[in-house]
Amino acid sequence: MRPFCSIRLVAFSLLWLLIPTAPARAADTRLTPAQEARLKKLFPKTVAKLQKRELVRVVSVGDSISTFYQPPGFPRYDSSMAWQGRLLNKIGGYYFYHGVVDVDPHREVTTNQKEATAEWARFSVESEVWQRSKKGDAPLAPDALRFRADLENPVAMSVPELIRRGVPTAQQLVQGTAIQLLNLARDGAQAAQVLEALGPEAFPAAPAPGPDLVTICYGVNDAAGGVPLEGFRGFLTQAVKICQKNGAEVLLAAPPVSFDPDAPRISLGRTRPYAHITREVATASTVAFVDLGLALVEGPSDLFSMTVNDAFAAAISPVAKKFAYKADTPDILHPNAAATLRAGEAAAAQLMDEPTSLTGPIEVTGGVEVTGANAATAQIRLFNPTKESRTVVVSPLSFVGWQVKPGTPDGLFNLAPGKARRYNVPLEPIPTGPSTDGSLVRGSLIVTDDDRQQLVDVPLKLWPLGLTWPEGRMDGETGEVLLATTLTNHGQVPAKGTASIQWMGHNQEVPVNLEPNQSLPIPLRLALPDPATTGRFSEKVAVLVTLADRQIRFERHIEGIRHIGLIQRTPLIPATPPPAGTPLPEPDTFVTPHADARGIYFLIDAPSSGGTSGKAGVPWGYVDIQLDGRKAGENGTLGFVDRLTATIPWEDGPVALRKVRPSAFGHTYY
Repeated sequence: MRPFCSIRLVAFSLLWLLIPTAPARAADTRLTPAQEARLKKLFPKTVAKLQKRELVRVVSVGDSISTFYQPPGFPRYDSSMAWQGRLLNKIGGYYFYHGVVDVDPHREVTTNQKEATAEWARFSVESEVWQRSKKGDAPLAPDALRFRADLENPVAMSVPELIRRGVPTAQQLVQGTAIQLLNLARDGAQAAQVLEALGPEAFPAAPAPGPDLVTICYGVNDAAGGVPLEGFRGFLTQAVKICQKNGAEVLLAAPPVSFDPDAPRISLGRTRPYAHITREVATASTVAFVDLGLALVEGPSDLFSMTVNDAFAAAISPVAKKFAYKADTPDILHPNAAATLRAGEAAAAQLMDEPTSLTGPIEVTGGVEVTGANAATAQIRLFNPTKESRTVVVSPLSFVGWQVKPGTPDGLFNLAPGKARRYNVPLEPIPTGPSTDGSLVRGSLIVTDDDRQQLVDVPLKLWPLGLTWPEGRMDGETGEVLLATTLTNHGQVPAKGTASIQWMGHNQEVPVNLEPNQSLPIPLRLALPDPATTGRFSEKVAVLVTLADRQIRFERHIEGIRHIGLIQRTPLIPATPPPAGTPLPEPDTFVTPHADARGIYFLIDAPSSGGTSGKAGVPWGYVDIQLDGRKAGENGTLGFVDRLTATIPWEDGPVALRKVRPSAFGHTYY
């Protein structure tokens, strides 16, 4: 085997020296006894293998945050560069493990390796020719920067990573042991898909070995889609139980923040309720937990040299840089490569309980008082438990179902030792995100003091009334669904009035007379649309409670999908509905499922005049079908069956589907 060119290695080393890094510390090269004891308590099985330098197997499930999705032109889909790869590499390094090996790399990685192999073969031939002739300049070894030369974030890669990306697999020498990672995360996934991801691929049948550790990270797409929080909790809880049943240790990761410069407060707070739920599930299940969002927001501050109006802009400035790509590739959901490196290594520090994983000195509690059908006030209590006076600026982000009323200033407070102050924040309904429900309103703040800025999640009690909704899927063939909701008076005075149930143009009234701390069951019987006229519907049910001095509105999103059988011709409706008040046109596109011993087929009958406008390179349309292949009686239980998606061309003929993993047809079923 031809040795690696030392001149290139020196060049890469010089490049690395030019890249700013964190100051070196003694703790970076060796675990303290306290750190190792904490890791051993969290992961006794995994750490025991690390100490013996045995093979460690890790399975990752999650969304695009765990696949390491990046815009085109940037390093993509490399599991070793995703947050969990960074975390495993950091911790494994303490035990002299050398890197993380993806046992099923993405096609972009394998394509990169094939290109590198071809380039090195060509370089070998050119070098031999030059050695004989000595004519002209010596050929240069292939460039290890396997992505665009104008990449703005080279800090995300070390010299070994640069070399690994530019050297064929056969020439990559891994000294010592590497941690094996099977990445089953998918772009666009929600927590509901975790039960299918943790199927036969994650836990193969004996005698094949299963994983020692499973990392789970969802929430970005759940937040974008407004998935109910209790449903999110249920899926994570079930996922942990599946892993533990199969003998694997678990690491739950809260999602990172998102960042939209046009709506910074809402976007920064969007995933935080799901982060809070993830922490609660980890605590209840006694498994390890890390918070990727904290790493992207917390940092030093200089409140002494700022006014209250400057604090929020100063706080989000470093966050914006973590989502900075080239100007023509904006991305508000995926932190860039440098930020992913920071998040992964900060998560490792949280596991080891290093000082970087601080939670801050200010205690935040409070509640949300609903003052009208479209108005509320967050009453936030700030308490300073330290023995020193602290000056803080409180920048509210967003709350489930609510956003801060535009124009509301941030709060500046001087907190004496052992003293508390109150901060009232006017709220208005938020058009996106999970529906307002339950007895808690989960929100988040950025708290900036003289030393640090930190991200604070806070559950606020809902006053005076709270409505608890049932969670989970509800399937039936009766043409209606029954929601067993409960209205509770959390106030200190009796609540008397009327609850109006509003559903698809129909109203139903129920009298309300509740003493403090008293509850009233309110069954909501909702008639469903005719399945013969629609394959899918998405509506909101609202409960408007009118009291003597205020109106309080609760909403819940209800989505229905029609079940169809084999050889059943079913109409398809446009993905984009017509304007409000405009009736749907008579359906002219149909799908009919067929099956035989070789597989399942979908015949799509579409008129040539439908679909898109027929522009060059634009397909006729897209189809998205949810396939339920579980046993009889399991339909409607906690779980999820993956979607079949395909792009439909204008020409007749077969269409290729997006790859579907074997586990997508029901947990533990092939």
